[in-house]
Amino acid sequence: MDKINQLLKNYVKSVNDCDTELARTFWDSEDEVSFIHPRGNEHSFDEIKDNFYIGTMGKLFENRDLRLFDIKAKIYKDTAFLEFRWDFYATVKETGENIIHKGRETQFLVLRNGEWKISNIHYSKEPEL
Repeated sequence: MDKINQLLKNYVKSVNDCDTELARTFWDSEDEVSFIHPRGNEHSFDEIKDNFYIGTMGKLFENRDLRLFDIKAKIYKDTAFLEFRWDFYATVKETGENIIHKGRETQFLVLRNGEWKISNIHYSKEPEL
């Protein structure tokens, strides 16, 4: 679980810093990856980099602060399934407005040469009551 926790720390750091080079280190490079989010559905690391990291995180927000909680993991031999909730605090670049988004996320991980890699992410906003 230590390596999965480190992967999650790197994931959070990559979002907060909009660091695509760090992100490249923990996405699976042996198989097709996917990332389903409210603004799209990406099917390669290049699409994730261009459309999520640069196109959404980088262009729309500054002062990004992603916080994960309620993390649950199901670990199998060479795969793992993560489920967690998150709060995302940021400033909208265009307006200067401070926002808070709340969501939930699942991640499917694969073990490659002793390191966990993300193969799929699916996230959505928390339902509004």
